[in-house]
Amino acid sequence: MNISIAPDAAAHLQQDLSGRMLRIAFTTGCGGSGYRLAYADSPMDGDRVMELDGVKVAMDDMSASRLDGAVITYDEDDDGYLLDHPDAVTAVWCG
Repeated sequence: MNISIAPDAAAHLQQDLSGRMLRIAFTTGCGGSGYRLAYADSPMDGDRVMELDGVKVAMDDMSASRLDGAVITYDEDDDGYLLDHPDAVTAVWCG
């Protein structure tokens, strides 16, 4: 699995997480499939946990299998994080 964090996103996440981790989950619904990014105090059972540029990232197996090539970015205008991935229909940030 090849996932990365843009430098500006890594810098913001290191401040925003305050000891927590970023959890990525694959979501499906009537609008299609996408990803949800959220803060987490600890991983859920079965999560894979990795550290990318000083940021702990957790995700379930389904998400991990679909994230190859994804880049976590930061959009200063929207003050939020996005998952830039060609297979994602939508990306939702909630924190």
